[in-house]
Amino acid sequence: MLQAPASIQKLLFATDFSAATAAAFSHAISIANRYQSKLYVAHVISLDSVELLDDEPARVLIENTRKEAVRRISDLLEPLHLPGNRYEIAVAEGEIYEALVEIIRRHQIDIAVLGTHGRRAFKKLMMGSVAEEVFRMAPCPVLTVGLKAAPADPGGLKSILYPVEYAPDSSSAARYAVSLAERFGATLTVMNVGEDMRGPVNVAGQRMEVLEHWVQNHVLPGSEVRNRIRFETGFGPAADSILDFAAKASVDLIVMSVRSLDPVIAARRPKSDTAYHLVSSATCPVLTIGSGL
Repeated sequence: MLQAPASIQKLLFATDFSAATAAAFSHAISIANRYQSKLYVAHVISLDSVELLDDEPARVLIENTRKEAVRRISDLLEPLHLPGNRYEIAVAEGEIYEALVEIIRRHQIDIAVLGTHGRRAFKKLMMGSVAEEVFRMAPCPVLTVGLKAAPADPGGLKSILYPVEYAPDSSSAARYAVSLAERFGATLTVMNVGEDMRGPVNVAGQRMEVLEHWVQNHVLPGSEVRNRIRFETGFGPAADSILDFAAKASVDLIVMSVRSLDPVIAARRPKSDTAYHLVSSATCPVLTIGSGL
């Protein structure tokens, strides 16, 4: 069933103020500008540093840290010259993941943008088992900008890769892939990886049929995206095939669906699945959309 392209009215960027989050911020601004989204810039104050303090000194330290965070976010936003109704500052305290999820829910955020590196607190947030909780449990799509990802191209996204399993494709992730390709005028490559195949097979006759079926189900008639869609077949381990194609084709963004999991299950899940591998290793940002969204 055809659905209208996804709308991104509210975008959240989470920062720890490290230079390492600059690439993530550039991607957040690029998307917010294309969609004219309201930009929420969030910082979470970790309480680890105040655990040993008495109540009053702890309260003073948190309040001073909060004021400093607001000032630094204001400095970050000032060069953008955004009107007052286009941005909001959100500073919270506590466990980073829980605080961000609360901000996302309270403001009904449409997409969150996070870096995978930076200071210790964000390393704890995005690396290891907690990374699973973020992109599988956040109540909105999550754009992860990894260590190897370059800042956003000033010209915007030019090439988007959408890995998919045809069974058929009922994922809501397709809406985001199509919407972003439409807004940025980007080429959209729909990729299917056959892990049980060791090399090319004669799929030429099936390729156009599969692509046409996908387009009919996910792209509105008359959309210019229909003229910019390509179909790619990969072979071998999914993550390796996707990363290899993304590097060779200079892909600017990978969009994919991930299974939503309970946080406890996500934390204990082996870190060898396709989504985790891509988020950790991709040379471009990865937009993950939970299966329950």
